Amino acid sequence: MAAMIILAIGFTTSAAAQSKTNDDLIRIIPLTGIETAIGTYDPLTNMVYGNSFVLNNLGGSETHLFTISLDYSRTLDYTCEHCDVVSRFPVIGGSWSLVVFRNNVYAGTLFGKVSGGAIDAVTASGGEPAFRQMQINLQATGGLKSFAGRRSANISGVFEAVTDTSSNQTTGNITFGL
Repeated sequence: MAAMIILAIGFTTSAAAQSKTNDDLIRIIPLTGIETAIGTYDPLTNMVYGNSFVLNNLGGSETHLFTISLDYSRTLDYTCEHCDVVSRFPVIGGSWSLVVFRNNVYAGTLFGKVSGGAIDAVTASGGEPAFRQMQINLQATGGLKSFAGRRSANISGVFEAVTDTSSNQTTGNITFGL
């Protein structure tokens, strides 16, 4: 639990300090939210479909609402016997959207597909799941309003987050190269 809090604070602190860098070529957006669905497990394919999250950030002149749905394999990609990470599950696909408000006015929506990543399940000392840490690759496929004119094929990003498995609270950030 302490490790999750440290990771979450690290994500939020670094993201808040660097929310805009290099004239908006790189955007780091801190987020908090919740896992809304654990997904549906298909034993025939050993896949989980629709593991979903809703996150946002409020404050300042810009507000963001981020939703993501992940599909991942339950086949272990990595197991560590000498550390807290129990298993790593490869993310195979999914979809996401980012809604942006500027000065309380809808500015646009960017959306796309999940192009890979991993979910690490971490256990507590008693062997129960404590939290999941994820790093997910994002690829834009389109946009609306202020994002409609951008070449979405050139916009990619990373979603990094930690989810407390007891409360489903999720903290992290998305980083976009615009």
